[in-house]
Amino acid sequence: MQSTQQAVARYELPEAIAQFAGLINDTDGHEAMPIRRWEDTYGAEVQPLAAALLNAGNEGEAIIQNPDLEGDDTEINAETVWKVKMEKAPGCYDIGRRLEVMDFTGIHRQIMYPGIAPIYAHALYNKADDPRVFRSITGDRKAYAYRLMDIYNDWCARVSKEQDRVRPTALLVDDTPEAMYQKARRLVDQGVRLFMLATDEPPGGVSPASPRMDPLWSLLAAAKCPVVGHISISEKLLATTEWRNAPAFQGWMLGAEFSLDPWTLTNIHLQIQNYVMTMVLGGVFDRHPDLVFGCAEFTGHWVGPLAENMDRFYGRTPFPSSQAHTRLKLKPSEYISRNLRVACFDFEPVGTYIDRYGFEDVYCYASDYPHHEGGKDPMGSFVRNLQGHSPEILRKVFIDNGKALLPD
Repeated sequence: MQSTQQAVARYELPEAIAQFAGLINDTDGHEAMPIRRWEDTYGAEVQPLAAALLNAGNEGEAIIQNPDLEGDDTEINAETVWKVKMEKAPGCYDIGRRLEVMDFTGIHRQIMYPGIAPIYAHALYNKADDPRVFRSITGDRKAYAYRLMDIYNDWCARVSKEQDRVRPTALLVDDTPEAMYQKARRLVDQGVRLFMLATDEPPGGVSPASPRMDPLWSLLAAAKCPVVGHISISEKLLATTEWRNAPAFQGWMLGAEFSLDPWTLTNIHLQIQNYVMTMVLGGVFDRHPDLVFGCAEFTGHWVGPLAENMDRFYGRTPFPSSQAHTRLKLKPSEYISRNLRVACFDFEPVGTYIDRYGFEDVYCYASDYPHHEGGKDPMGSFVRNLQGHSPEILRKVFIDNGKALLPD
């Protein structure tokens, strides 16, 4: 974690947020480790995954854009921090240099979501039964995917112990809620502060609102460890109705990392909206009021309509229910304000969302550093999209709301 250079003058923030320098919370960043550094960091076990990804380039799908890069040595300046992306960006994986980039751009803390190696380890987990994906990886592919995710999680623990401003997110994926709990317990004890869920599938094979999940939610709430979702290579949302298999949904009369194409971009919010809806209506935030749930790169336009829809229908169904004991203490929209935080893309009209629906306590600044989706002027874009709003609203979006995901 040794710094390779000293960042010079601080980046000039937009005038509307200049007073926030050094206080801003960035709720979506990534590591972008060059593939030549994977074995040094994760050990020899990562080599079959690296070989599979490099081979994909030979087949016309260049997953690794810069296979020959080795170091993290791009100069830190006003051009490079926003316009140089992925493995070429300054602070792409060296945590010391990432802290210099954060100092340069006025960032206090930053969420560090997974980079290519852990993202594709999770993709292998999702595609373990499809031999067409990563054909060179044979044997027990799911076990290998779990092993890779565990290796990455151990790296998260090491980084978390070394400093507190960059918060890497461990991948909390396993076959049962009990296994998820044991994994989280070990990682919390090792210093991990953030946990990323696979939001396209029921956690541990059960609904997020299942009582079997309560020990995990209780552990994370008590440890002040938010749980987060991030767009990823995932396709399981509509494959099961396990989502509704929880006490709060029983007793009623029953009735019947990603492509940038317009179809995908228009529906990428569905999995996170479903996850949030299940947790809210299933009483998770009633039982665990201190649990914070966050998400990134699912857009933010769905927050207000979902809250309105839940408020509209909750408790107003004409059908009978025997579930009075599970009735929520607050309106569903109140849990959205209290327990949910959403990192938006820089191009989203966050000010319009707030004008239409409120929820100014929910939306958070995010740079997606150093990914392309973050744009070339994320701070300026957020300020422009909040034009006309008060300094108090700006402070919430850039500082206060993100604190829930990056607590002291």
